[in-house]
Amino acid sequence: MTDKLAVLFVHGVGIREPDYARSAIRALRKEFAKSTNDPAADADLIVESAYWAPAVAEREDRLMRAAFPDRVGGWFGGLNNLTQRISNGSSVAMVPLALSGLVRHVPGIPKIHWPTLRWAVSTFVGDIVAYQVGPNSSVVYDAVHACVDEALARLAAKAPDAPLVVVAHSLGSVIASDHFYDLHKGRSTGATPLERGETFTSFYTLGSPIALWMERYGDYSRPVQIPGKSSTDPVIAAAAEWINFYDADDVLAFPLKGLSEHYDKAVDEDRSVSVGAMLIGLSPVSHVAYWNDKAVLRPIANSLAWLWNARRDPHVRAAGRHP
Repeated sequence: MTDKLAVLFVHGVGIREPDYARSAIRALRKEFAKSTNDPAADADLIVESAYWAPAVAEREDRLMRAAFPDRVGGWFGGLNNLTQRISNGSSVAMVPLALSGLVRHVPGIPKIHWPTLRWAVSTFVGDIVAYQVGPNSSVVYDAVHACVDEALARLAAKAPDAPLVVVAHSLGSVIASDHFYDLHKGRSTGATPLERGETFTSFYTLGSPIALWMERYGDYSRPVQIPGKSSTDPVIAAAAEWINFYDADDVLAFPLKGLSEHYDKAVDEDRSVSVGAMLIGLSPVSHVAYWNDKAVLRPIANSLAWLWNARRDPHVRAAGRHP
C-alpha cells in the first residue's frame, strides 16, 4: 500500500495560463505540512493541474475578433491577466477587476457598452457552449477531456494506485464530474487504477454551476459516484467525501444537495464560505477567489492529512472518520 496521495486541480473559465494553480498548490502543501506535522509528508503529496483552456481558446478568440472592435481585445486581455493574477493569490488584482465591471463605456470602444460584463458573459457562456457535445461533433469535449487524461497520466507516472483527490473550480467541476462519470461508464483506456478513476476518493467542487446542468438533463441527471465511498479499505471509505464549497455572493455557484434524491446522497455537504478579500468578497467577483482562500484549502488539507496519517498510524485508524 502506497503512502502517496494524488491531487488533481481542474480550472474553470477565464484561465489562460498553465500555471494557474501554482499559488494554490503551494498553499495546499503548506496547510498539509501543518496538519501532518511530519517533514516526510510533503514528498508523498503528488499534485498536478489539468489545463484544458487551449481546447476552447482558439474558438473563443475567433469569436471575439469577429464580433467586437479591435480595441476590445486589449481590454479583454487585461481582464484575463487580472484573473490569472487572482488565481495565483493576488487579492489586490480583485479591485481593478471589480471596478472595471462598473464601467459602461470605454473611449475607443464605441460599439459595445459594459465591456467587463460582456467579457464575463462571453467567457463563461462561450466556454460552456464550446464544451457541449453537438449533434454532429464532440471535438471540443474530447479535446478538453484529453487534457484531463494527460494530467491523470502524469499523476499515475508517480503514484499509479494512490488515492485520488480532485479539486475543481467553476466549469472545471462540471468537466471533472463528466470525466469520472465517463470513466466509470467504461470510456477509459488508462493503464493504471488512477487513470481509470478507480482510486477516486474525494471530490471538492468550488463555485460550481453543476446545478445548471439539471436544466439540461432534468430527471435524467445523475451525479458522479466516488468509488472511495464503497471501498473495502476502511480508511479510504472513512476519508471519501464530496464537499461543495460555495460563496453566497457568487452568482455562478449553487448548492447541490437537494437538487435530486441522487445528489442528496452523493454530496456530503454544501459548505458555505466567504472567499475574497475586503468588500470584493461580498460581490459576485468572489467567483474567482476560491483557489487560494484558507476557508477552502485548509479543510481540504486537513482531510488529506487525516488520510495520510490514518494509512500509516493504527491509532489514527482506530479513531475512525476524520473530523
